[in-house]
Amino acid sequence: MSWLLKRKPRVEPTKAVSNATSMTSLTPSQLDLAIRDMLSINPPRNRSEEYCRGNPITSSGKRKQLVKMTSIVMIPVVVLTGLTANTFFTTFTNYINSSQIRDILLYSVELGKVIHFLQEERDMSALYLSDLGRSRSKSLLLQRYPETDRALEKLPFWTTGPTLIRPEFQSKDKFLSYLNRHRYELDTLNQTVTQELEMYTSLIRVFITWLYSAITEAQSGFIWRSLVAYQEVIIAKEYMGLERALGTIFYMEGRFPSQDIYLWFSESQDVANETFLSARRYSDLVAALYNKNIEGNEMLLVVLGRMRAEIRRNDRGGIGSFKTAEFWFNNMTRYMDLLLETQRELAVEITQVLDERQASNLQKMVAISVVFVCVFILCPVIIYAVYSLTNEIQKYSITLADRTKALNKEKKRTDTLLYQMLPKSVADQLKQNEVVTAENFNESTIFFSDIQGFTQISARSSPIQVVEMLNSLYSCFDERIAVYDVYKVETIGDAYMVVSGVPKKNGKRHAAEIGTMALDLLDCIRRLEIPHLPGTKFKLRIGCHSGSVVTGVVGSKMPRYCLFGETVSIAAKMESLGKPGRIHISQMTYEALITLGGFMMEPREDDCVLCDRELMMFFKERKESFRTYWLVHRDGMPRKNHGSSRYSSGESSEDESKQHLDGKEHLFGHH
Repeated sequence: MSWLLKRKPRVEPTKAVSNATSMTSLTPSQLDLAIRDMLSINPPRNRSEEYCRGNPITSSGKRKQLVKMTSIVMIPVVVLTGLTANTFFTTFTNYINSSQIRDILLYSVELGKVIHFLQEERDMSALYLSDLGRSRSKSLLLQRYPETDRALEKLPFWTTGPTLIRPEFQSKDKFLSYLNRHRYELDTLNQTVTQELEMYTSLIRVFITWLYSAITEAQSGFIWRSLVAYQEVIIAKEYMGLERALGTIFYMEGRFPSQDIYLWFSESQDVANETFLSARRYSDLVAALYNKNIEGNEMLLVVLGRMRAEIRRNDRGGIGSFKTAEFWFNNMTRYMDLLLETQRELAVEITQVLDERQASNLQKMVAISVVFVCVFILCPVIIYAVYSLTNEIQKYSITLADRTKALNKEKKRTDTLLYQMLPKSVADQLKQNEVVTAENFNESTIFFSDIQGFTQISARSSPIQVVEMLNSLYSCFDERIAVYDVYKVETIGDAYMVVSGVPKKNGKRHAAEIGTMALDLLDCIRRLEIPHLPGTKFKLRIGCHSGSVVTGVVGSKMPRYCLFGETVSIAAKMESLGKPGRIHISQMTYEALITLGGFMMEPREDDCVLCDRELMMFFKERKESFRTYWLVHRDGMPRKNHGSSRYSSGESSEDESKQHLDGKEHLFGHH
């Protein structure tokens, strides 16, 4: 059973593009597409993506490209500017902090002097109030008052926050008034030595509180440990001052007036030692300066150590001595002066470090300012350079797209010509410099045809007429075979060779494709006349054979895709032994068409083929039957005369010659 199947024609090979269109006349949209093809840019999927990309051909697109290029260049500049600004801000902050720390250090130095002179005034006042020392210490006490007042006057500012509950500390003048009133009323107050010590100690503790609040880690930063060590030295001196005063009382009276005073002395001594040890732990500079100042005064430490042990034992037996008390006081004063010298040198070292840090920060700020100026000067230059470069790149892109478009056209034209000479798969391998190896195809069908009486026609025609005749004939053939799964191998003179199943395998359909194509070509040639011989029509002789072939590319200068094997020879024999207007097929092709079904064939009755020795030897070696057939008709095609027994001459009737098959619209298949 066979029927007519409607099929869509195969797409014909790409035709060469005319050179009439000049690349210089491309429109902006064409250039845009060319650039996108060149850069493999997919079309934007949404408006935001389109806005970000920009069209490099239009003015707005150029502006977008310029903005993007400028942004890419300016981002590092902005980042560098930001980092520089951050560094400048950090350096400036460090510079300000160093200045503030320096002010705090100067304030601490002056505050330490106030505490030192208040300690001496406290000790002298306590000595004055003792029964044994009143007559001798009056002049020494009066000498301490001006020193304390001058130290108070040198304080850069007066802190009132932590001491608002004490009215005498609300201002410097009020404190001086309070201190002077106490001095003048010292003889009439009837205060004990302990009370005097407690009064001055309470005043000193307020100033120590100010000292603690002035130095914080957040404010002092990198120099904080040195400042804390400096502070600890001052605190140690304060407790040593208490130790000096209480020890003086001990030697004046030969004993401690009470157990509380003894405990006070012990506490002051222990706190002083621990505080000074803490200062040396905070800063190695304290230990270095202390050892330097104590050098040559080792005997002083021995004497003080012995007297401290004696006071801790409290074994004088109530025998007081002003001379011994004065000796203790003077030695402790010398030792405290050594600590004061250590304190001053430590302040000098800290000040020097701060000055160096400030100088370094100032140099950094100057350098950063120079960088800022350079950046602000170079920014316009960079922007202009980017603008010029982007403009040149855009011009070059357009030129490159123009040339790429032309190159693509030439490439398509070249590929079209190449695919007409070689199969596409083979041509692609050759373009990639790959070696095309020979390949065996077990199933294929070969078609051969030539023009009956071509020699006589050529004798009656000029060479140009022969070329025009063959061109019109084979152009028609090329157009018809494009709708079938076949490959045109070559044309030599009036010979036309086509194969199916090569180079693209199509299973068992190769015989049907060739058979249908042969019927179509016979119908097509019936409607053609020789251009320069009106009324004379072509007579085509066709032969087909099925079997295996070997394919390969021959040559390197002009490579040709060739078929080799006995199948080619037998197909040529089928054509040469055929008759005009008829399709001569072999036994193998006949069996393949019978298997597929839908084809009408007739056995060849004459013995012309049997006379061919080559064919006889070929089939005899394979022990196969040797019969050939005429392909007459295929089911579903308009019925024509293709050389049936009713037309022994091979010519069709007048009515049948007017019918034709439009191969571009219909293809005929089988089930």
